[in-house]
Amino acid sequence: MKKLSMLVLIAVFSIALPVSSAMAEQFNALGRPVNIMGYITQETSYGFRNAYDTEGNFNSALMNLFAEGDYTPVDNLKFYASGMLTVDWIYQLKHNDSSWNDKLFSKSRSNLNVDDKYWQLLKEANVTWTPKHFMFKVGKQIVSWGELLAFRIMDQINPLDQRRGFLDIEFETTIIPTWLFRAEYYLPYKPSWLQDLGFEFVYNPNADFISDQGIKVGNADGGIWAPDVPIPGVHMATAYANIREPKRWKEGNEFAFRVKGVIYDSVVTLNGFYGRDNSPVTKFVPPFMAPVPPNIFASDGALLLHPFQEGKYPLLKFVGVTFARDIPPLKASFLGGVAPTVYLEARYAFDRTFAFTNPLSPFPDQRFAESDELTAGINLAWKVKIPPLNPTTYFNITGEFIYQRIMNYPDIEVISGLKRNNYQTFLTVNTSYFHNKLTPSVTWIHDINTNSNFGIFKLVYDYSNKWHFTLGAQFFNGAKEGQGFWVFDNKNQIWFKVAYKWG
Repeated sequence: MKKLSMLVLIAVFSIALPVSSAMAEQFNALGRPVNIMGYITQETSYGFRNAYDTEGNFNSALMNLFAEGDYTPVDNLKFYASGMLTVDWIYQLKHNDSSWNDKLFSKSRSNLNVDDKYWQLLKEANVTWTPKHFMFKVGKQIVSWGELLAFRIMDQINPLDQRRGFLDIEFETTIIPTWLFRAEYYLPYKPSWLQDLGFEFVYNPNADFISDQGIKVGNADGGIWAPDVPIPGVHMATAYANIREPKRWKEGNEFAFRVKGVIYDSVVTLNGFYGRDNSPVTKFVPPFMAPVPPNIFASDGALLLHPFQEGKYPLLKFVGVTFARDIPPLKASFLGGVAPTVYLEARYAFDRTFAFTNPLSPFPDQRFAESDELTAGINLAWKVKIPPLNPTTYFNITGEFIYQRIMNYPDIEVISGLKRNNYQTFLTVNTSYFHNKLTPSVTWIHDINTNSNFGIFKLVYDYSNKWHFTLGAQFFNGAKEGQGFWVFDNKNQIWFKVAYKWG
């Protein structure tokens, strides 16, 4: 009960921080407005299961303080910056908790307690210049190419931050802005059938290499999101990985080009990319997995093994296409008279690097090898009326299907987590009640290959345009041991979040 009171106290204190008229107001500089906006959230989660790879009670107390501002000194020149402070107070609350310390969660503090690296604190910092028919944007920024809602196929320019799992993530917390130069040109004259046509070029000089921040192996690094392993009597500890990063400025330069047009009310893009994969490809090296003193045994008596790996960030080269348009023939009056929108996305990657594993070897016998890869997805978004469930507001239904094929899949070897053909589905449904103040939603992701599932149930209450409350739950289920969402099977939890927005 004392811990719960502390969590509530911290939540109230954190939410109260920005309630200041000075932080919310706009002001002028040289006769032009400076806009400052932001939000603060305090989130608390509670785990249902108590196992070595998770904490079966309060296991996070995550705060995000986000602020952004822009200034336009002249009509075609804009300065923009945003920053975020992220703190998980659970490391302060549980520093004397025996269960937390015995499972080595306290050792993940350096990775997950406070995001204090400059690129975590500074989200975006860029300047945009828009002379006639052109747009130039330089600085730390996000380039979004994808059309799909759930899965990233074309969005490969910016890395992702997924260290803290899947808990009610916000766009600002997952996409990592990087230092880029971006230029666009729009044709001033077009034929009647071509409503718009633009060309986009993106250059990454690798001024500071920032990679995907994934969930780490072992409680001492990954915290409560460290995946479980299907080896009886064994837990994974910190991985010893030697991963070579591209040298700043000298290596890792990336080039991206896109043509985007609106043709007969259809949005079509052609995409090309040459650069580095944001995630490393790793392989096991001798001694493969071994105990390392002084922590040889876990608190439950299982053996603690440290994986030994080496890896690299290989080249990523692909071409792709996206397509989006409404489908008027499917408009139905009894469903509310709104046409669904279909989104298509496909990417063909050349010579992508994978770690091939020999399953017949008694050791993790792996090698790096290349194969072309095809990834395609379709998304259907539809607003429909279901009067018995909601007589006043539409239901927003979005479904996705993703297909991935490894073109040169080995005959004897395997690629961990992938088959020759891979399939995933996604479905989300939401609506609103009480004049759009109460929004329930359900999201379901199903991995067909592993027959595993991830579900999110969420209820958002918009008390006002500034105060927002969220109650949510997430559940994992896997049919095949060690595959798909099975590795998160112990991490079912509920959470509550309070958010205050200003500006």
